[in-house]
Amino acid sequence: MVGLKSVEESNIHVGNLVERFLESSKIKKGNLAVSMGISRNSLTQLLQNEVWSDEVIMQFINSVNELTPNDDLLNSLKLFPIGIPAFLEVGKSVVNGLVGRTIKVGLKHIFTEVIKQHEFKENLVVDGSLGQGNAARSVWIGMRDNRISKNGFSEGVYIVLLFDSKGEFAYLSIAFAVSDKEEDMLEAMAAVSATKIMEVIEGDVRYKGIQPGSIDLGDTAGTTAEKYEKSVIVSKKYAVKDIHKAVLEEDLSLMLELFYDFIFEDYFEVLELTLLEDKEGNEEKASKNKSNKKSKTNSTIDPETHKKLLAAREEHNNRIGREAEAFIYNLEISNLKKAGYGNHIHLVKHVSKEKDGLGYDIESIEIDSSGNIKNKYLEVKGSSLGGNNEFTFYLSKRELAVAKELKGNYRLVFVEYVGYEKQRIFDEIIPFGKEEEKRIEMKPIMYKCKFKK
Repeated sequence: MVGLKSVEESNIHVGNLVERFLESSKIKKGNLAVSMGISRNSLTQLLQNEVWSDEVIMQFINSVNELTPNDDLLNSLKLFPIGIPAFLEVGKSVVNGLVGRTIKVGLKHIFTEVIKQHEFKENLVVDGSLGQGNAARSVWIGMRDNRISKNGFSEGVYIVLLFDSKGEFAYLSIAFAVSDKEEDMLEAMAAVSATKIMEVIEGDVRYKGIQPGSIDLGDTAGTTAEKYEKSVIVSKKYAVKDIHKAVLEEDLSLMLELFYDFIFEDYFEVLELTLLEDKEGNEEKASKNKSNKKSKTNSTIDPETHKKLLAAREEHNNRIGREAEAFIYNLEISNLKKAGYGNHIHLVKHVSKEKDGLGYDIESIEIDSSGNIKNKYLEVKGSSLGGNNEFTFYLSKRELAVAKELKGNYRLVFVEYVGYEKQRIFDEIIPFGKEEEKRIEMKPIMYKCKFKK
């Protein structure tokens, strides 16, 4: 059990920590002294002391808990390094103290406000653990999409702010649920996903500080927090006493966008497979128990939920596609200007904005060394994640027909890292030339059927 001695082991100057808290809070020193039942001079002396007794720390924490208004709770984060050990030392649940209030009211409010600005606000849920019982070393608050983690934080992938066992550091993370998974499996899964995500945000200043892989939550032996450490895909580490509301809000928003790019472009097939496996497993159980009228087996796959997820992914793909098209359109114009052909930019047209179904997105030109103009037709395919050595895309029947008809004038342009700082062309090919055709693996995913009696 973490105790107050952890404060001394961490070299925390309690007086300085409290002084910093009071400077940024709405609590007046005179009011605090009265609440603690000591004189103003005694409080001044306390603030100069590096070590406080267990009794005085508890007296201080209880007084601050009473004096802190809800709208000032975020400042209470500065007290986590002494607040968590203090409440654990006396065997209380963290939920009863200032630390619990900060999570339940202050941090929950921040998470909720960020959600309100997001397109999936109706599907995002905020919850947390306030450290009861054996889980006292895994204080956290998180947000999940109820279509992806339908039954709470015990499944799927979610965003979570995890506090270490001493209350010194916090990690804003994208993490896998830990239920029914061994630590080695969690760590391996997280490592594969982390590689893909880190490649996307590499060099993007907005994501500075995000690191891949496991985190250190301190004294976690024998608790679920041991698995939490291994389940983290990527995270940003904060010194708790230095967390600022504006920074946390901005980081949450960015992490949320990264989360959905990962879900829809990398994790979606795994998610669908998991849902189908759950359904098959539940149907098998239902079959075995069908003679038992009292038996109730509910499938975790919900047709309506699955339908909504498919619609959300389609909208995601459309948005990424539009951004990729705009990128290529502007790039075509820029390239003509750089080559000295600015008088021809009127020949570059973003046709898919005006009319869909042409089989390509952009009409453009290329000019050879003799000044001869040749038309080219660009079909743009985008991905928010990196293509690595492969690029998965979808081709409609119309696009396929037009590509074969236009032959060398038709190009497939692949754009990776769409929406990120390193957005770039992955490749540009004539899809059905002699060499390029060998590089495309086509797989039918839908069949038109006709039944005759």
